Amino acid sequence: MVRAALPLTEVDDTLARLRGLAATAALVMLGAGATLAGAAAHWTSRSLRRLTAAARTMISGDLSVRTGVGGRDEVASLSQALDTLGQSLSESMGALRGERDLRDRILVGMREGVLLLDGAGRVLLVNPALRELLGLRPDAEGQPLLDEIRHGQLGDLLGRAERGGGEISEEIEFLGRRPRRLLVHVARPRGDPPGLLAVFFDVTDLRRLETLRRDFVANASHELRTPIAAVRSAAETLSDALREDPQASAGFVEMIQRNSERLQRLVDDLLDLSRIESRELELSAEPVALGAAAERVVSLFQDKAQRRGLRLSVQVPAELKPARADPRALEQVLTNLVDNAVKYCVEGAAITVRASPAGEQLELSVADTGPGIEARHLPRLFERFYRVDAGRSRELGGTGLGLSIVKHLVEAMHGSVSVESEVGRGSRFLVRLPLADAAPGRSKAG
Repeated sequence: MVRAALPLTEVDDTLARLRGLAATAALVMLGAGATLAGAAAHWTSRSLRRLTAAARTMISGDLSVRTGVGGRDEVASLSQALDTLGQSLSESMGALRGERDLRDRILVGMREGVLLLDGAGRVLLVNPALRELLGLRPDAEGQPLLDEIRHGQLGDLLGRAERGGGEISEEIEFLGRRPRRLLVHVARPRGDPPGLLAVFFDVTDLRRLETLRRDFVANASHELRTPIAAVRSAAETLSDALREDPQASAGFVEMIQRNSERLQRLVDDLLDLSRIESRELELSAEPVALGAAAERVVSLFQDKAQRRGLRLSVQVPAELKPARADPRALEQVLTNLVDNAVKYCVEGAAITVRASPAGEQLELSVADTGPGIEARHLPRLFERFYRVDAGRSRELGGTGLGLSIVKHLVEAMHGSVSVESEVGRGSRFLVRLPLADAAPGRSKAG
């Protein structure tokens, strides 16, 4: 028997070396794995951070930002979905802003007032025209309307529209610094939430014009009725007088003639005023010597003035520059003013036509030392058919339209007319016309 043996120390050393190598390899592999895992996590988290930053930017209102993450993994798919969502939201917001801007332009450009209320009567929307009409405060939105506008008739109208559920239209008068008459149309918009839509139309000027039209028709009818009745009565009486008292017929013939002339003057003035106000009368602006125009007109009234014991004169400097005006219209203006002065002045009064420079204009005045006009009549003196003394005016053959024609003609020649008067000291009608230094042109009266 042969027995061989080795000591275990060498085996233990070898095993120990193997264990060290295994531990070192494990640590190296663990470090490498951790490094690779960290790199992968960092790459993934960087993409996610970019997605998060882009989402926050979109939330803040900038929908033009894009993530810019590429690839084919789940993060890239999420990036593409987020970019598509941003593009869609940007297009939708652009369309909404366009509709909002269009609505705002329409509301701002409307002359009618627009008011939208919610179900509790609070103001949701009000356009600038209604703010101006009703004097609403800038912060009226969100406030109860009847706290902003305390108007019983408007509140009643809105209440009836709310209860009835239909459309209601009614005219309402608003008092204050600028009294206005408004046509209010109220309706309930379809759908939810409940509320009221009111549109306000300013009909103040329309109603004023309707009143003027009615007054004009009434005044014209009254003015025509008097001479027509006189002519008819005189004609009927004349037929009997020719048989029974031929000598008295001359008085009735004279009455018919006088009233026929009055009718002719009234019709002529009505036609002139109609042409002027409808802008059918074309005026030609050219240099006009005021002195020569005044002399021509005054010469037409000298005989009449002398018979009434009046002094009629012209005081226009020879060196005065010409005015820019229409010769026929200026002659008609002077004729009406001088004719009025001759009619209403008493014996011994003086009537003077003067002209003088006034800056870039010329002043042409017709002044008299007659009875004068009370101050309360002056603001309405240029209205159609307005008379200070209606009875005396009709007796003298006045139509009540002369001064209205004067005003329209002077304004058509780019001038202005005014009156100054004091009872017992006379009157002064002042016409201002531009100098003839500008190029001549054509305009339409109106």
